[in-house]
Parts: sequence; structure tokens; C-alpha cells
Amino acid sequence: MGPCGGGGGNDRKIGMVGEVTRIVQVAVRHCRAVDAVGVTYMRKDREESNETELWGGKGGMTTVFRLQRDEYLTSVEGHYSHFNGNVVIRLLKFVSNLRTHGPYGNACGVRFSLPAGAGGRIVGFHAPCDDQYLHAIGTYVKMDDRAS
Repeated sequence: MGPCGGGGGNDRKIGMVGEVTRIVQVAVRHCRAVDAVGVTYMRKDREESNETELWGGKGGMTTVFRLQRDEYLTSVEGHYSHFNGNVVIRLLKFVSNLRTHGPYGNACGVRFSLPAGAGGRIVGFHAPCDDQYLHAIGTYVKMDDRAS
């Protein structure tokens, strides 16, 4: 779904997303905008996890949250607006089936929401970014086979 946000930056995404079974942890660099995001995920329920680098810049502070074994993301929400000459993600909030992580960043600009929908869970992200900021974010969603 998405992306929501600005049109700048180079698109980054998880490769072979069809094999991803769940997100394990998310890292967000943030201050007055969202500088970067990174994700650790599992493929085909293997014990080892795969990790993306942080997509975006090196500014701000890094906050990492880990999902419980039975927890999965159901929505990504946030804001985007002009900042330092670009339209970038200003705030991110991650909603799971158990709790909310964030908000990270500054709540200003256009609000957006990327819900997984009934029976869906977010298993990854695609995110145009540059070496300073996250310009936009989109999600990859898997539907639960048991929901049908």
C-alpha cells in the first residue's frame, strides 16, 4: 500500500517480500522529522532474522521497538509536510494487534494512514529516501489465510 509522503528520494524495499513471515523489530531515527527507518524480519518462520540497514539519514535519535512473538503490525500512521526544502515524513506511529509504538517525530502537515485491513498484517515497507530523510513510506500486507 502507498507510499504516502513526498516524491523525492530513491526507493528502498525489502527483497523477496513474498517469503517474509513477520516483522521482528523496527528502528526509527527521528527528531523534527523522520530521518530513517529500518526493519528486522523473519522469512519462512526461520529462527534467523534478516535486517535492512537504516533507510534515510543519520540525524535525530534512534528508537527501536521489538514485537512480541504473537504481535504483528496492523497499521502505519503519520504526517508528512515540507521540511528543509523537501516533502518528507514528519511523524510515524506503528499500530499492532496489541499496542501502539510511537509517535516518532513531529505531528504537522498532512495526516495519512496505511491500514492492513481486516485479516491483514504488515510484513514489510518500501520507502523512498535520501541521505537525510525518509521522503515517503508504503507497506507490504499479507492476508491471513484463516480469515477467509
